[in-house]
Amino acid sequence: MKSVSLKTLLVALLALAFLLLGGLLFTTNLAHTRDFLTRQLQTHAQDTATTLALQLSPAFQANDLAAVTNTVDALFDSGYYRRIALTAPSGRVILVREIPVRVQGPPDWFIRLVPLATPSGTAESLAGWQRAAVIEVRSHPGYAYRQLWQTTRSITLWTLALGVLSALLAIWLLRRTLRPLGDMERLALHAAEGRFEQLPEAHPIRELGTISQAMNRMSASVERMLGEQRDLVEKLQHELYHDDLTGLFNRAYMLSATDAALTEPGQSVGLAILRFGGLAELNAHQGRAGGDALVRAAASVTSVLAAEFSGVAGRLDGGQFAVLLDQTQEATLSELAARLGEVGAQILLELEAQAHCDAHVGAALATGTRRATLFAAADAALRDARLGPTGSFRLVTGAAPAAGDLRKTLMTAIEQNAFLLEWQPVLRCPDQGLEHFEAYARIRSADGELLPAGAFVHLAEEMGLIATVDEQVVTHAWIALDGKQSVGAVNLSARSLASPGFTDWLRQLVQTPAQLRLELSLSAVLATPGALAALTTLEAAGFPIVLDRFVPQLDTLARLREIRPHGVKVEGALCRQVRDDAGTRALLVTLCVHARELGIVIGATGVEREDQREALCELGFDTVQGRLYGQRELI
Repeated sequence: MKSVSLKTLLVALLALAFLLLGGLLFTTNLAHTRDFLTRQLQTHAQDTATTLALQLSPAFQANDLAAVTNTVDALFDSGYYRRIALTAPSGRVILVREIPVRVQGPPDWFIRLVPLATPSGTAESLAGWQRAAVIEVRSHPGYAYRQLWQTTRSITLWTLALGVLSALLAIWLLRRTLRPLGDMERLALHAAEGRFEQLPEAHPIRELGTISQAMNRMSASVERMLGEQRDLVEKLQHELYHDDLTGLFNRAYMLSATDAALTEPGQSVGLAILRFGGLAELNAHQGRAGGDALVRAAASVTSVLAAEFSGVAGRLDGGQFAVLLDQTQEATLSELAARLGEVGAQILLELEAQAHCDAHVGAALATGTRRATLFAAADAALRDARLGPTGSFRLVTGAAPAAGDLRKTLMTAIEQNAFLLEWQPVLRCPDQGLEHFEAYARIRSADGELLPAGAFVHLAEEMGLIATVDEQVVTHAWIALDGKQSVGAVNLSARSLASPGFTDWLRQLVQTPAQLRLELSLSAVLATPGALAALTTLEAAGFPIVLDRFVPQLDTLARLREIRPHGVKVEGALCRQVRDDAGTRALLVTLCVHARELGIVIGATGVEREDQREALCELGFDTVQGRLYGQRELI
């Protein structure tokens, strides 16, 4: 059943009421006017009959029929009479003058619709003391019809004018009166989207004012509940994965993040460990406060450097800090390790702790290895660095492609537009029905090996070619999707998003934006000037936005309400702990509830086993994806 707005219904009811009232007034006025004119005709006929009887008495007494005829004809020819008849007492007709009714002015349909009675007037004319004739007079209704027609038109015009004026006033009054209903509707819709407002509670209509107060209390309550839920998620996440003293990620999170970074074969992962030795001696000489000051200072500079190199910083234990780079090259990792060594030595000088402590950095670069191997390599490099002076660093590289070879391979792929796509299915919970496909970009090296995006994206950004890479990858993806039923998703760099003309190019290329989901890292978007505005533009154009590798932190949940993405994909490092860590399960359950209340699709990544999928679906995830499902062809 088609819905009707309250305003429309009230306007229709008022219009019907005005119509009925106007029709009643019109009919009443018309009836009164017709009765008045009928009485006027009767009075006119009776007065004429009486007067004519007096005028004809002398002629009848003199038996002068010619005078009688002249007098009647003179009166009849005035046109005001329909019939004048003189009848003798015996019933003999003495004289009759009669014309058919022809009315000029009013239309025939009006005459037929509104018949006007023409009553007659009678009087007796005497000849001496004897009855000479009975006189019958009927007035002609033409003038009465013209008067009735003019009056009817006047009443109709006034009724319509007053009706239109009343309708306009009623509509204006309804709009003014019911305006709070529109505000209430917007408040409810915005509350469903996680945006909370307040309505003015003062209103001339008591009931609407009461409803406004109730809506305001409801909005405030929902906002408070969502805030409490967001705070709970942040608290759980902070307790589980953050170090209490420094606020950095703790060892558990760093281990999980390393596992996630090493999941995709061929991805170059760098790990740098900054170690401060001699903390126990420092605590013995300066007290626990001295050691804590050193740890906090080290955490601060490590966090700053990690952000500069787009990495993740954490405290492993005591005086050990780590920075993880999941898309890097040897030169970049070497620069990071050198900078960490420099700031470590500088901290010791500033805190006058160089007599008790030392600072060294060990770094390792690996591709497709295990976490234990990578940490062992970094520890070995750290032991080697400790043989040198404070601030020394050592770097161990794994089987990562040489930077020169990778640069050449990337340039060849761009020049030949030779990017390849592998499509991984994203399945719904719990029925495992197909939700959409995600495209993973690959390039082929000189020896025929397929290199994943993690192996060349960082280099493309360094070379200023990331927008070109993203344009070619998106074009390949859209060509594959165009004309098919499948919905696809592609990863974009925030730098591409912020580059001039990229959003315009994307909107021209993709004719049905709902068929192509754009995945971006929230941290990269926030760190790239212009990226957030471009993302908002694409979202308004109809592209579903998905925040990839999402980790609930202090400000990320608040950003969800601001950006309003179509979906979020939780970091695989968290999802893989769902079977073994009760704290992680509690965090993910709360995150799923929060996302669902905001109308955001929440997806789990890094699913490698069936028991993980079942556990994640039970927690409330909408979709799952990972190596468990392999690759599929588009449909």
